[in-house]
Amino acid sequence: MSSILLRVILVLSMALVLAGTGLAQEAMGKKTRAVAHRFAANNSLFVLYHEVGHLLIDQLKLPVLGREEDAADNMATWTLLSKNTPAAHAALADAAYGWLLSGIAYGSNLDDSDYYASHSLDRQRAFHIVCLMVGSDDRSFRAIATEYAIDRDRQDTCLWDYELINRSMRSLMASHQPRKARTAQVRITYHDVSGRLRNAADAFRQSGVFEQVAAEVERHYSLNKPVEFNAKRCGEANAFYDSDTVEIIFCYELMEDFISLAAKDLQSKGGLHLGPGAGGRISQ
Repeated sequence: MSSILLRVILVLSMALVLAGTGLAQEAMGKKTRAVAHRFAANNSLFVLYHEVGHLLIDQLKLPVLGREEDAADNMATWTLLSKNTPAAHAALADAAYGWLLSGIAYGSNLDDSDYYASHSLDRQRAFHIVCLMVGSDDRSFRAIATEYAIDRDRQDTCLWDYELINRSMRSLMASHQPRKARTAQVRITYHDVSGRLRNAADAFRQSGVFEQVAAEVERHYSLNKPVEFNAKRCGEANAFYDSDTVEIIFCYELMEDFISLAAKDLQSKGGLHLGPGAGGRISQ
């Protein structure tokens, strides 16, 4: 069974479980809902920076050596690390844990198609984010790398991974500074939705991540074509960049998936902490 089909099945099953146990969004306690929504917003923020990576690679004709999906992950991680704020650090920690939870939930029945796919495996993506974090600042991020059971030797060599990406990104961005007369233009559209996705759609809109990323694209990049940011029902938990329409699409189902993963993890722990911290190690 392919991981895509398995993901669809498990997302539907998880929604039924959450509804049956009273952990659907309507029934979440106020604090639990706030934690789950913040986690989902931070994961959505990382995903949007990832899709902006695809946008920039396409529109600025940036060189890519290796898989574009890995490059987009690196660009998203570098963007958040470059902010060097507690909020950005929290977003990266949540994004790493989100990929880890996704790998646990959907990665138990991998087949060959998962290994030749364009994306790295979810668990690999989680570890790589943490590696770049500790590579950028071992004093600040040594603890989280240790919580992810990354051994000390690898933590030390993560510095080389980060320095390579940092050098590459700074060089690319310096050569594509926006001209004052022509900055990017981004139009945001939230498509109406009803039924079970309404709560997830409202949570996504209230998070403000669309506006945050759109404003940064307009401020930092000079693009020849206007960009569309569309949030809508897609029929799958996904987000993607469409080069034909110069459009970043965020699916409400993905926000729902992030909230569901958080709610399930909070339920299993019986607390309000998301992540492998509190002295724990990652589960298999």
